[in-house]
Amino acid sequence: MDKEDGKIYKTRMPNIPQRTIFPENHYYVPEDAWSQSAYTVLRAGKAITARDHRIQRDSYRGQDIMFCTAGRGYVQTEGKTLSVGRNEMVWIANEAPHAHWPDETDPWTVLFVRIDGPACAIMRRKVFNTGPTLAAIPISKEIVAWFERLFAVLRTRADNVDLALNHLVAELMHLIAAPMAEAGESRLPTPLRAILSEMRLQPERPWHAEELTTVSGLSAAQTRRLFQKHLQISPRRWLIRERIMMAQKLLLEGDGPIGDIAERCGFCDVYHLSREFKRSTGTSPRAWRASEGS
Repeated sequence: MDKEDGKIYKTRMPNIPQRTIFPENHYYVPEDAWSQSAYTVLRAGKAITARDHRIQRDSYRGQDIMFCTAGRGYVQTEGKTLSVGRNEMVWIANEAPHAHWPDETDPWTVLFVRIDGPACAIMRRKVFNTGPTLAAIPISKEIVAWFERLFAVLRTRADNVDLALNHLVAELMHLIAAPMAEAGESRLPTPLRAILSEMRLQPERPWHAEELTTVSGLSAAQTRRLFQKHLQISPRRWLIRERIMMAQKLLLEGDGPIGDIAERCGFCDVYHLSREFKRSTGTSPRAWRASEGS
């Protein structure tokens, strides 16, 4: 009986390797300066971790993204410790101190990828806003299939590998972000959506803080915090961007004087429009109109 009990106990113990095993392990060195203009993958693979597997760094190139397929692990990133379980994905801010390690009693198995490209931290904030960089993935098969495609690209390294990796990173961003909102619904809170809807209808209006409070029921300070948290921009800069897009439409749809367009779009004068237009597009309204063929 004792022998049989021991056998049952043994079969129930998790199969924990003495050393971390990498059934898939791929590295890639992109062309010089490629990551300054597009996204790429520096490393990717699958790790079946041992109890004592721990990575801790002050900073590192790229951004590590890990998807847990079994067990549990922990990640320290951006001053927070996140518990990561099966079918959860975590994005590590490599530009700051970070660490990750498995649960000793149930070490995780992870699929991982290290991406690099222009302003990765901005991409991370676009996906997660200011919240923890952890996402539950309800359709894990899609993530696993994505990693299989990635491994195939890294394994074969065809002539178009750089373009293929850039495309795959874009796919991954969508796969992570999509489940974070209900299907067909905006990820933005209702008061912020109400403000944006009203401001888009009439971007030429001044939209003082009192008017926005009437629309959303929020104070001016609360409104600013919502814009920064979810859009990473101030209400004023967001409104100016909308006005610039309105000006672009008017510049191409007619040949009216630029001063009239500035007034219709809510700018103080043609100089105000020109300054903001060049700041956003890199050129003046007049030159932009000519270069776009109007």
